[in-house]
Amino acid sequence: MISKSDVVLLLTELQDSGEDVSKDILTLYKSDTIPLDILKRINDSKPLSVVRFYEKIRKSYNNKHSKMYINIMRSDENATQDAKTILTTLSGLLNQILQFECDDKPMFLKHVRADEITKALEIYFKTFNIEPAFKLLKLIKADVKVLQMIKE
Repeated sequence: MISKSDVVLLLTELQDSGEDVSKDILTLYKSDTIPLDILKRINDSKPLSVVRFYEKIRKSYNNKHSKMYINIMRSDENATQDAKTILTTLSGLLNQILQFECDDKPMFLKHVRADEITKALEIYFKTFNIEPAFKLLKLIKADVKVLQMIKE
């Protein structure tokens, strides 16, 4: 997900384009978490790739092209932790991540947890332990919900 240092970099880009972000940087450093209003301001100025990506996944679901979005959003409802659904959702998500066009690929890959997805899949393939993949899918769901809040 997005870290404080990423937010500082994004705020610096805004500052370079002439916006005053000194209050935002001060608020960011005083806060234990990343304030959503700051993320919203950044996204309003220049849409974040991670927001655009999850919006694309959601639209694909709404147009009945993919079940990935609903599988992410229902990840914690699946008490049985169906390994096939979890694994196909994560691997499909990774495939979509790799195909997505963005300006800053390293930052995008970090924000969408690409490395964490590959590690969770690797753990499953080596140990057949689905728990890390299940927990990661729940984290991704939380990411999607937060990013939807800054979009609105």
